[in-house]
Amino acid sequence: MVTSSDREYILAKRIKQKKNGIETDFLELAKWISEKYKVNVINITHEIMNHDNRIRIGIAVETENDEVKFKESDERWANYDEKIQDEIAEKYLEICKTLEIPNGKNILGLTKKLKPQLKDVFVSASAFEPLAKEEANGLIPEPKIKELLSKLNNNKVWTLSRCFGSATLFVFKDEQKEKIGKSDFFEELEKRYFELLKEYDEFDYWKRDEFKIGIDSKQNFDENYESSWFYYNR
Repeated sequence: MVTSSDREYILAKRIKQKKNGIETDFLELAKWISEKYKVNVINITHEIMNHDNRIRIGIAVETENDEVKFKESDERWANYDEKIQDEIAEKYLEICKTLEIPNGKNILGLTKKLKPQLKDVFVSASAFEPLAKEEANGLIPEPKIKELLSKLNNNKVWTLSRCFGSATLFVFKDEQKEKIGKSDFFEELEKRYFELLKEYDEFDYWKRDEFKIGIDSKQNFDENYESSWFYYNR
């Protein structure tokens, strides 16, 4: 799974920012994948995986809808479709078989895979949009969130927590959750939090009708997760 701190995401981000482009050696492959599978390919990378010395082809596409086109079903967490993997691997071997491939185990950082076969290639795909949305959510400075809660000043609120692309408001007791979810306070909180979020949404992915703040309680956090954010967020 690719995260917003991974090299694969960072390279795709620089392309979205128009600071870089797809490597020339991958342009033909990217065009072929985009046209064959009707997806928007942002970038392609390749590397030798340390655990089995296979070549991993990383395809960065725009959206989750693009990503699932490489899967066995419409679920993002489904397994890759082996037929599609083989098709892309075959095209890679046809177009890119002479390229030098990054290898973290090599002191110089580069090596050549001599005459790789289909079994030597693993194809993966990752969607850029959800990672960019997660990154935007994480970029909101904590003092700004505390300031927001302070201005709205509700004594039923314990804290507001973020994890990946979500935000959850915590009240103190389970019995308070339903009432606060229907309150003017909560409506205003969602509105102002979204305004904060958009300040860091560099690629304009977040839409107001898609964004919701969750509600939970400190009581649940303490009783069922041992007061641990590690347990709660995993």
